[in-house]
Amino acid sequence: MSDTVIETLQFNCTTCPSECLLTVKVERDANDAVVEVCSVIGNNCPRGDKFAHQELTCPMRVLTTTVAVSGGDEALLPVRTAEAIPLELHARAMDLIRGLVVNAPIRMGDVVLPNLLDTGTDLIASMDIDRAQVAN
Repeated sequence: MSDTVIETLQFNCTTCPSECLLTVKVERDANDAVVEVCSVIGNNCPRGDKFAHQELTCPMRVLTTTVAVSGGDEALLPVRTAEAIPLELHARAMDLIRGLVVNAPIRMGDVVLPNLLDTGTDLIASMDIDRAQVAN
């Protein structure tokens, strides 16, 4: 007797504005982990098939948050990962990012933290922050 079960899922592909409705058959083991993506239908381009496989085996997302700023005209700097990272790493990444303080000035696109959690993806600034003006 097999300990796996076949399940049918439906979700939208988010790789382009078409947002195709995908119907995906997956095989899950006794621990509810995906063993295999058996089929993907409903995608109008090859990106939908790739998206479904990735979403079910290793979901990826861009992480966006803020970090504290020292000596800047703003207290918080919006940051994001330059590329999507595995969703399962987001909590660990936030634990690391929570303690960061950057010094002003900083420019949009500057690397705030290189190679976040050995993902090969940098955490980058999402806006410019200048030095605080000192009142005379």
